Amino acid sequence: MASLSPQTSTSRGTIAPAASPNADGGSIDASARLPVLLFVSASAGWLLVGTVFALISSFKLHSPGFLGDWEFLTFGRVKGAEGTALTYGWGFNAAFALVLWLLARLSRAEIGNPILLLVAGLFWNFGVLLGTLGILAGHGTSLEWMEMPGYAGPLLFGAYLFIGTWALLTFRAGKSSQVFIAQWYLLAALLWFPWMFSIAQIMLLIDPARGTVQSLVHGWYSHGLVTLWFGPVGIGAIYYFLPKLLSRPISNYYLSVYGFWTLAIFGGWVGATRLIGGPVPAWVVTAGIASSYLIAVPIVVLAVNFFPTMAGSAAALRRDWSFRFIAVGAVALVLASVSSMVLSLRGVASVFQFTFLQTAQTNLTMYGFFSMVAFGSLYYILPRVTGRSFPLPSLLGFHFWTSLIGCGLSVAGLALAGYEQGIAMNTLPGGADSVAVPFLDIVQRLLPYLFTQTLATVVLIAAHLAFAVNVGWLILSYAGRTSTVPSSLRTPLEAAAR
Repeated sequence: MASLSPQTSTSRGTIAPAASPNADGGSIDASARLPVLLFVSASAGWLLVGTVFALISSFKLHSPGFLGDWEFLTFGRVKGAEGTALTYGWGFNAAFALVLWLLARLSRAEIGNPILLLVAGLFWNFGVLLGTLGILAGHGTSLEWMEMPGYAGPLLFGAYLFIGTWALLTFRAGKSSQVFIAQWYLLAALLWFPWMFSIAQIMLLIDPARGTVQSLVHGWYSHGLVTLWFGPVGIGAIYYFLPKLLSRPISNYYLSVYGFWTLAIFGGWVGATRLIGGPVPAWVVTAGIASSYLIAVPIVVLAVNFFPTMAGSAAALRRDWSFRFIAVGAVALVLASVSSMVLSLRGVASVFQFTFLQTAQTNLTMYGFFSMVAFGSLYYILPRVTGRSFPLPSLLGFHFWTSLIGCGLSVAGLALAGYEQGIAMNTLPGGADSVAVPFLDIVQRLLPYLFTQTLATVVLIAAHLAFAVNVGWLILSYAGRTSTVPSSLRTPLEAAAR
């Protein structure tokens, strides 16, 4: 099966496709089948669970008495369970499936002993389950992106070490003579996450640091989880699938190395922008703000790589749902990065730092970018590892449009709520000598936007049900008799290589 992964030609500054097709793609897909199906099944399940928690927490914002008689469903616990289920359940399982399959394909290496990966995957998901139940039982922390109680951390870390090591060994066993930029991002993410996770667990939960250091570590981890884990995985997937789906090389591919190294050097510093106005050294915040603007370099590189590549792709948008998801994710990545830079300015942060505008920016990054890219990538991967078409192809379109509408409603509603909230909290209606706007009045102003967020969550539940039904039906109907990709699923390049 052909694999269109671009390579640079340093003598002319142009791009050429890989020299030869990946002749053993079928065996590679077969070796990745069991772990990919496990991680995708788990991700779909956690996605539904997390969205249900999101709906409950959204209802509680405008109807605080909703399910108020259940102690384990108080807002704080449900919100923590929502973040854990969506981040470590859906997000990480989807990322594991992408990383393993992409590294195997790009390295032209089969995944050895996949049964061991299944065991590691089961331990990871047991750790997420243990952490989620611990949050609902009242054992959670108050740390965003780290709500799980401390006893779940070692289990997750051990499972990740095995999964990450197996991915690295797959790359090491590769037969490809080239290392593509997609592999750079994937390999870097595999190495960055255990470094961040172990330091955060030790300094925040196991042997907590004192005072301001806790805020610094937490800001570094929570932002780094997006910048140095989900970001590189999503970007690596885009670098692989765009040329694959469009049968054309990445434009200006030679610039991609500059984007990678800028992200690698400055990406970890951006978390300091979360501490603007906090009791931390001023130089730390200044370094974070400067880094957030230096991150403009990889964003410009990505835009120069992706958008010219997608130019004139109207036909692909009409015929290929995977490409639609990934194209939306690429656009959302650029928008989320620009909004992050704007919100990192001191003057802007002083008004909007603790408002729903920050939540809108996070949703745009995690759902608009990563989740959309993950959906599109999995819709491409699953038929190839199972050798079967999706049983309900009409649900692909339903899933795309409901995801796009739900994400758009959520981001727009929260952004408007955040803007109204920030302006109202920092405005004296009658001048400098008057009394500030009462907080309850501000809450009343936000109610229409919060209702919009609930509506958006309902739409997303419908989208995620369509995804889970299609994926679940495909996996259940898989008979394991063939790993050959049906001709109707091949890209033009793959069809020509056969």
